[in-house]
Amino acid sequence: MLRICSLKIVQSYLPVAVMSLLAGGCPDSGNPGSASATETSTGTGTATDPTTGNVGPTTTTQSTDDPTGGTSTVGTEGTGVTTTEGTSTTTQGVDTTTSDTTTSTSEPGTTTSTTDDTSTAASETTSSTTTTGGETTETTGEPASDIEIVITADNAYGFAYGTDDNISMYWGGIENTTAGQIFNCGEGPEKYVVPAAEADSASFLYIIAWADSSVTQGVLARFRRKDGGGVFGEDVFTGTKGWEVCATGVDYQPGSGGPSLQVINDHIVKCNQGVLDPNTTSVGWVDEVGTQYGAVAFGEDNTTPYNGGPMVGNEFPLVCPMDMPAEAKWMWFDWGNVQPPQSPFMWPGGNGNPDHQYLIFRFAAELVPIPM
Repeated sequence: MLRICSLKIVQSYLPVAVMSLLAGGCPDSGNPGSASATETSTGTGTATDPTTGNVGPTTTTQSTDDPTGGTSTVGTEGTGVTTTEGTSTTTQGVDTTTSDTTTSTSEPGTTTSTTDDTSTAASETTSSTTTTGGETTETTGEPASDIEIVITADNAYGFAYGTDDNISMYWGGIENTTAGQIFNCGEGPEKYVVPAAEADSASFLYIIAWADSSVTQGVLARFRRKDGGGVFGEDVFTGTKGWEVCATGVDYQPGSGGPSLQVINDHIVKCNQGVLDPNTTSVGWVDEVGTQYGAVAFGEDNTTPYNGGPMVGNEFPLVCPMDMPAEAKWMWFDWGNVQPPQSPFMWPGGNGNPDHQYLIFRFAAELVPIPM
């Protein structure tokens, strides 16, 4: 969530000053953990090549519904049923800003790095990439092309892609704890590139989101395909028709690291089946039309000047316009036909987990237009 403290003006790594930001020590506003599909933050630094091969596969035992290191489970999801995570192959990804360093996988557990741009990379936040073996792959039926994604969130998110019932690649753990890490050029939005070969077998793109219980909450993103010649297809955004969300009712707080891949995949199955608790979740997937259990909420776009503090319809400052287009709209979960003076993007207060996070958003990859 965003909490306002002192205001200052900074320049991005690009040549012009772009936006006002909050001081880096502003409490309860947002904090990047690790991330990467290729992933990009916008600062200065040197790109780190992704690690190739098997890196320290681990097996952990935890409840499939209880967060590790997070807050207690709300509702009936925390049943204490314990499962053991299967052995997964974890490889290290790389963040890029102006350069596009892609991480591709030819087999589960094998990661190959290629670079298709020679421009200088800006600051990177290295994070873990988890690959699960044995998933069913599908093709979109479109010509192969990379998919480029730019995301920021108040407060925390992970990016993933896979099929309708399984995530195959997940870059998790961006946990923003300052306003600058959400909104500013140089430290705010991250970029991911899904390589063409993998994009062709990914039927869905996923954003996993969670937030602190304070002030504001939302995700903002742009998606586009690009060919080898640097031509981009039409942009799609958070706010574009086609988004679905499943609210799991399991509460994580920034600093917990968020749900594991196993926990997410377990909830995707339950969302598909529509068997989640109707009192504390969305039951299954809902779109912007919604059901009695909630809907996808689309809010303000990235052109609305901030009017001094969060209010209904003007919850967020502008996100670095060099990285995030004006058309992108903030997105969250509307937990029950929320009307002013409340907003799905503003924490309603009180106890418990009223907006039923953590949230799983998904968008069909075939809806991202190919370059013409």
